[in-house]
Amino acid sequence: MSIGDIKEGVSRLSIKEQAALAYWIIHNLEAVTEDEDMVDVAWRKEVRARVQAIKSGKVQMIPGEKMWKDILGNYVKTI
Repeated sequence: MSIGDIKEGVSRLSIKEQAALAYWIIHNLEAVTEDEDMVDVAWRKEVRARVQAIKSGKVQMIPGEKMWKDILGNYVKTI
């Protein structure tokens, strides 16, 4: 059974049945795994380190426009 088949079947349900199904799906999603928790912790640590580097002056911010120009310029060179 494909997602398309499921969508088609769900579209034939009444609004009340669709709402009940949506509620069931949302409340039966798997809980966050330990790996996801570890990734979240690692990202939070990385964000804190980057903010500290900016505040301490170890890195200098550049305007977003310049950043995109640099990135796209380097990308175009590799094509």
